[in-house]
Amino acid sequence: MNCTPFHAVNSVLDKETMRHIFKPTAPKIIFCDGEVYEKIHEATRSVNPLFYTLTNHIEGVPKVEDLLDPIPNEELYKPESLVLGGEQTVAVLCSSGTTGVPKCVCIPNYLLKINYTFVNSEDVIFTNSSLDWLSGLFFTFLSGSTSCKRVITNKPYTPEYMTALVKKYNISFILAAPRHVSTLIACPTATTDNFSSVRTFLVGGGIISRTTLQHLRDLLEIAAVGSIYGMTECGFSSMNSDDRYSNAVGKLFPNIKARIVDEEGNNLPSNEFGEVFINTGHAWSGYYGNANETKRVQDSDGWFHTGDVGYFDDSNVLYIVDRKKDILKYQGMHYWPAEIEEVINEFPEVEDVCVVGVYDERHGDAAGAVVVLRQGAKLTKEQVQEHVKKRLPLDHKQLHAGVIFVDRLPQNNNGKSLKKDAQALFENN
Repeated sequence: MNCTPFHAVNSVLDKETMRHIFKPTAPKIIFCDGEVYEKIHEATRSVNPLFYTLTNHIEGVPKVEDLLDPIPNEELYKPESLVLGGEQTVAVLCSSGTTGVPKCVCIPNYLLKINYTFVNSEDVIFTNSSLDWLSGLFFTFLSGSTSCKRVITNKPYTPEYMTALVKKYNISFILAAPRHVSTLIACPTATTDNFSSVRTFLVGGGIISRTTLQHLRDLLEIAAVGSIYGMTECGFSSMNSDDRYSNAVGKLFPNIKARIVDEEGNNLPSNEFGEVFINTGHAWSGYYGNANETKRVQDSDGWFHTGDVGYFDDSNVLYIVDRKKDILKYQGMHYWPAEIEEVINEFPEVEDVCVVGVYDERHGDAAGAVVVLRQGAKLTKEQVQEHVKKRLPLDHKQLHAGVIFVDRLPQNNNGKSLKKDAQALFENN
């Protein structure tokens, strides 16, 4: 709040990943809980920062309450000035890390300008995202800037626990990941009555199937249910709360520009798939200490290359199909795993699914499905394969590599599936 930039890092990361993340920012002060102090202290030994513990204090290590002690001339303190205005970096967050080691993303001040959330001081808001995630930072600032209440928990997500929080605190505004929604709609305690306080429920951070989204609408009945789209590097870009457009991510927010381009960078017309480029109209400081990656993601004209495949329909509504890096090719034909995942999600027995490519030189990337069944549900591999064949008759979209059932999908700290880990899980099964 005083414009001093901070670097938010998830404390559950392993020591080596933390060492990699902290190396470019070299923080001078670190606030952490006592139970993770030793791990973070070891990861930042070369930086030698000053530590303050927030909970579970350790003898000999300063604690956050020490900062309440008076110091000489503290009345002369002045906050850091916003020399660069809206384009000045106020935070450094971590990229999702779904395709490699997380990168340090500079977050400019203008991304915290909030004028499209429909939240007021009477609302109670909740997201399971932590502060190293854009939505976690967004909700933290939202509660301070609108004077609404925010429910914060350090317990891991379960649908039962989320239902209990909603009922206890009369939560009215929720932002959740698709994976969390998938488990919520099958939870016995997640009833319309228990969620009667919710008036807005947004889904973000990944692609959600039409079936799951419709089940969520049925659960909430009168609440506005929609999808929000964005990326850490350029903030939230669009939102959809109109069920006429099913699983679209909606129309662009004010002052946001987007275009769909082919492999050569040419603009594509409506209803044609290509990579989504976003332009915020602002300068961006890039990945902290990583100029090469910055140039790869944002070109000289200010367009972010999102890596997402999508299209606009004839009403200028944006749809996201899949990640560009996730596009697979079988016998010379491209296909999107998300399309197959959506078909498999039509089974009420399926809680979650991740489709991966298993490569061989003869055929290319054969699709294989890693499936998580709901508790007590029964489904055979043959049933899954036959359903895909019926719904997607083209040969290159079939589950030629087969189906495996697992208890849970590999995911990062904020609920995104880790494709590489899921692929390794499939190949080692």
